[in-house]
Amino acid sequence: MSSRILRAMLMESLYLSAFIMGLLGSTHCAGMCGGIVSALSIGIDPQQRNQRITLYLLAYNGGRILSYMVAGALIATLGSALSTIGEGMVIRQIFTLLSALLMILLGLYLSGWWPAAILKIERGGAIIWHRIEPIARRWIPIRSSLQAWGAGLLWGWLPCGLVYTALLWSLSAESTLQGALIMGSFGLGTLPALFGLGLFSSQLSNHLQQQWVRATAGIMVASFGIFQIFTLL
Repeated sequence: MSSRILRAMLMESLYLSAFIMGLLGSTHCAGMCGGIVSALSIGIDPQQRNQRITLYLLAYNGGRILSYMVAGALIATLGSALSTIGEGMVIRQIFTLLSALLMILLGLYLSGWWPAAILKIERGGAIIWHRIEPIARRWIPIRSSLQAWGAGLLWGWLPCGLVYTALLWSLSAESTLQGALIMGSFGLGTLPALFGLGLFSSQLSNHLQQQWVRATAGIMVASFGIFQIFTLL
């Protein structure tokens, strides 16, 4: 099997892995972004809620996923630059190992067995968020689809260990575009939960926060990280 085919298979697996991690990590999304998504309907006339909420949710999540893709592109560019320092494949394997270890920690966090597993990582991202948050809050309450898109673009930078895990995968991307696509795949994985939170906010949020749901998702995410480590052996 040629190296080109192997690289293509690796990237396809990264896209799928990023999507699945976003999907399974939805319990974290419910806690981190549930309140923001629910706030999208605050400024809507109750009589027009059913007509506008879907447009607002599409716009908000579109902006949020775009912010992930921008971050993925930036991180992939950084990864490409770092890989020129030494053996490129070795550097990318190190990045993959780091993301797998972080995924295991994320699984322990999601399950509730080690709540502090990724909190320090999220605090590191708070340095950037501290500057963005005052601007982001000005976009709420939402009164138009354009405003919802802008809010998503800004709130997408909210410190989140789940996002940071996916960003580590972007470090192993071979190009800026691939890094953006990895984060786009991750964002699509989070879409069902966050879209559902906007439509059925209280019911879905309560369901996702149940311990058995969190434990199941945590075990699956941690298992996926362990699998990633075995692929490097």
